[in-house]
Amino acid sequence: MNSFNKLLVLTFTTLILSACASTPKSYTTWYKEGATKQSVKDKIGHCRVEVGAKDLSEEKAKQLVGYCMKSEGYRLETFTR
Repeated sequence: MNSFNKLLVLTFTTLILSACASTPKSYTTWYKEGATKQSVKDKIGHCRVEVGAKDLSEEKAKQLVGYCMKSEGYRLETFTR
């Protein structure tokens, strides 16, 4: 085996092993039993309008939208991909 082929095999093996060793990614989103992704997006939009989020600081808007979502039966859940 020449040097190039050895380097190629070593690189490929390293990539495969690093992909296997990577940690799963997690994300947090609003969740409600039976709700679709679209209905969650719609409800977030509704809550943003209801609380006047565009006229608030990002932090305050996030807080008030959170209260609105909770009042509609949603909760923040963390999922792992």
